[in-house]
Amino acid sequence: MTKLSEAVYLGRLPDVRMSFQLLGLHARQVDSSWTYPSHEHSMYEIHWMLDGQMNMVVNGQSYSQSIGDLLFIRPGMTHSCTGAGPQGFTYFSVHFSVHDTSFCRELNRCKDIYYPADSSLASGLSSSLCTLYDLATEHLSMPLSSSKQMKVHAAAFELLGSLVGQLSQNASVTLSRKETIAHQIAEHIEDSVRYIHLHGDVRESERTWIQDIAKSLNISPSQINRIFREVYGTAPRKFLSETLLNEAQRLLKQTDLNIDHIAMMLGYKTNAHFSRQFKRWTGITPSEFRIHSQRTAATEHLGD
Repeated sequence: MTKLSEAVYLGRLPDVRMSFQLLGLHARQVDSSWTYPSHEHSMYEIHWMLDGQMNMVVNGQSYSQSIGDLLFIRPGMTHSCTGAGPQGFTYFSVHFSVHDTSFCRELNRCKDIYYPADSSLASGLSSSLCTLYDLATEHLSMPLSSSKQMKVHAAAFELLGSLVGQLSQNASVTLSRKETIAHQIAEHIEDSVRYIHLHGDVRESERTWIQDIAKSLNISPSQINRIFREVYGTAPRKFLSETLLNEAQRLLKQTDLNIDHIAMMLGYKTNAHFSRQFKRWTGITPSEFRIHSQRTAATEHLGD
């Protein structure tokens, strides 16, 4: 009988999966009379000042930016900008969206918007921002080669890693036991959506996931519902539906997969069932959402 050789793990990372979009990344040089009207969008924005001076109004609060100063604008914040000096100004703007509960929780822990050039966050992000700036100004509107796309991805994720690391240091927040449990529940729910991706039955997952989560955390299903609702303000089942919706929207935005395929990946037996559910969530069909997203992306690419 052959004896199997033994193997010892020296180290192992958990599986990593994140839905991420980088949109409207641009550098712009403008004269002193240039303005951008009040607006808001569904993305995070890093607004970095390269030269001159400008004023940005965010949710009614005015911020004066000089060279090296940085603004971190979160989704839904209304903002507008005007020049503040006689010589015009140059800025670099990065828009991104992330669907990952743990990551977004870290992004939203610190509520500050303005970070001066000598702050730890502005200085900590400067290297990654310089790399992205160089890539943006090198190519302008030219299509990126596969090699350059990978360089953009690498710089973008380096930027996000530095951003969440710096924000976590700035936000001296200690989570309560209840918050910790609620975040663990959220992570389990997101894992259940990954399970649906692999096994393709959303109904089976809905029947078993609360019991599985309760067992893994050694608490009762009723405690799962109560704790999650107290921390997140919504029921775990609704959070699951929202997570499925976000994944459906990501696939419709970021891939060319046909809707039948997306429906199958999300565990729906038929396209019609998926389309009915998606319309109940959003008020429009998956096809209409994809067309609208493509038009919006084209507009935002020219944005602020």
